[in-house]
Amino acid sequence: MRLIYKGENEIAAVLIPAPKFLATLTGTDEEKLIHLANKDLPTGTKYEIIADDVDLSDRTFRDAWTYTAGSDEKTSEDLSAEDLAKYNMKENR
Repeated sequence: MRLIYKGENEIAAVLIPAPKFLATLTGTDEEKLIHLANKDLPTGTKYEIIADDVDLSDRTFRDAWTYTAGSDEKTSEDLSAEDLAKYNMKENR
């Protein structure tokens, strides 16, 4: 599973998690990706979790991709103080 969100200049961006990092987290795959979104995306970023089988291989017009919110859209939230300390972060993005 991956995250797709609206990146810089309103262009769709994809975050592909490192399997090694995901293995350090507990919970379901969806809970792990929600945690990753909260850690790596700026607070308040709208995103969706997409399956690995969604084909994103055609990069010909990748800069022209746009992100359109779907029914499963989520919003990144602040990490807890405990998680900030765990990742040596001073503040949320």
